[in-house]
Amino acid sequence: MKFNVTDQHITSDLAYDQLTISGDEDEGFRPFQLMVSSLAGCSALVYKRILGKQKVDYDEMTIEADVQRSEDAVNKIEKVHLHFKVSGRDLNEAKLQKSLETASKNCSMVQSVVPTIDVTETVEAIEKES
Repeated sequence: MKFNVTDQHITSDLAYDQLTISGDEDEGFRPFQLMVSSLAGCSALVYKRILGKQKVDYDEMTIEADVQRSEDAVNKIEKVHLHFKVSGRDLNEAKLQKSLETASKNCSMVQSVVPTIDVTETVEAIEKES
C-alpha cells in the first residue's frame, strides 16, 4: 500500500476506490473511524461465513459500535463494544452468541489489537413476524 501525504489529507489508491484520511471528518475518514470499521468489518465477514456454514438463515444484520477513548492527550481507543443485531425467523440467540465468539477468535483485526484494546461483542436476535 502506498499513501500520499499532503497538508490536508492522506490518500491511498486501493483496488476498490480511493481512501481519504483526515483529522477533520468533513474532509475524510478519521483514523479511529477506520480502526473501528476494521474491527466491525472483519468480525462481520467472519461471522457471516460461520453462520453460512451452520446454515443459519437471517434477513438482516447490523452492528452498533460503542467506542471508549482515553481522556489523555493521546486519546487512544481503550474499549470497543460491537453489538450485532440479527433479524430473522426462528433464531437461536445462544447459538448466535456462540458463533459470534468463534468469529471473534478468528477475526484477524480483533486478534491484532487484543489485549491493547478491549474488544467485546454481543448479539441480539430480533424475531421477524412470519
